[in-house]
Amino acid sequence: MESNHVNLAIAFPNYQPESYPSRHLFSDRHVCMTSKHSSIADQSVTLADIARHPNIIASPSRPNLKGSLDDWFKAQGLARNVAISAPCFSVVPAYLEATDSVAFLPAGAITGGELVELALETLPEPFDVTAAWHPRYNDDPLHQWVVSQLMDVTG
Repeated sequence: MESNHVNLAIAFPNYQPESYPSRHLFSDRHVCMTSKHSSIADQSVTLADIARHPNIIASPSRPNLKGSLDDWFKAQGLARNVAISAPCFSVVPAYLEATDSVAFLPAGAITGGELVELALETLPEPFDVTAAWHPRYNDDPLHQWVVSQLMDVTG
């Protein structure tokens, strides 16, 4: 946003400058998903089992084998086995169906596919998603309209 390449960012609040105006869009929670055909789909699994199993992460900005939940796994005394970096959440179900793997996904991002949620003893804390922008757009009518549309759609 500082470089004037992005007018509006929709992301987790900790990825946005605190000094920028923002609006809360919605809250969600992560769930651990796998294909119903996975080797662990019908098993009782622990978080340690999930950490060892091949994991898929969604990394929209760049291919990356480190995800936003790696610090949470580390706090649990675990390191996860990230095997695949998907370009966006919407393709993760197809990856899950084609591989014997797991993925932590926002509950609201799960659509279609033959997926099952794995019950775990602990899950990451719920999270917020916000829209933020550079203050130079505060008085821009088009920007205000876009933000109001986002608020209507997510509210």
